[in-house]
Amino acid sequence: MIPLEKFLSEYDIQKAKELEHQDPQFLALEKCWWNIQNKDTNLFLFLVIQCSLVSYQIAWSGELRRTEFGEKIQKDWNTLLDIRNKDQSNTERRFNFLKTSKNNKRIYNIKKSRIEKFNKLLNTEKNFLQYHNNLEKLNNILAKTMNTQPYSKTIVFAIKMFGYAYTIISWKDIDYPMSINTPVDSRLKKIYKINKNREPINELEICNYFWKLSKKFQIPPLDLDAILWLDYRKTIK
Repeated sequence: MIPLEKFLSEYDIQKAKELEHQDPQFLALEKCWWNIQNKDTNLFLFLVIQCSLVSYQIAWSGELRRTEFGEKIQKDWNTLLDIRNKDQSNTERRFNFLKTSKNNKRIYNIKKSRIEKFNKLLNTEKNFLQYHNNLEKLNNILAKTMNTQPYSKTIVFAIKMFGYAYTIISWKDIDYPMSINTPVDSRLKKIYKINKNREPINELEICNYFWKLSKKFQIPPLDLDAILWLDYRKTIK
């Protein structure tokens, strides 16, 4: 295994962005967007965030989950657009999709409650595009709406996927802020344990470790996460 700091020394932000464009999750969203007729950027961003907030304890890989999601909204796009234009909620429709999902049907009743919480934002927030240059605000809004911490895994993962979606619709790489942490999951815990040679005390300790690396190499944590997930994990056996 290559020590993480040595591995990161070969990267800069440009190389990180190039890697993100090859992320299977990015490619699945890109394919979905370009196959949609009657494009609506805010509806697409809304659906990407909504999907991200229930993307945990999935049955298979995140890549397969994102592909399934993309194919589903392509198929149902005009109906979803009509629901949005009428200021209606897609909660029941989204819940039915969870129950029949090949990759994300676990604990679907709990996930339904998360969808209901997030959909309350539609009463006040309809223009998600405005947050592309204020991701910290969006991160805090999502955390408050979901009644959780701003560094929670699904919250920061939703910001990462929002960034992917924005890059796809705008053809411009998004600038993730240094203040938004990497999503702490089992793979980050494993990377931490191997490089520090000990178990972490808590998730904040892990967040702080990766934030310091981000600062040292001037690669924001969410971009660093792409390097860890798509490249560095290949060095770990």
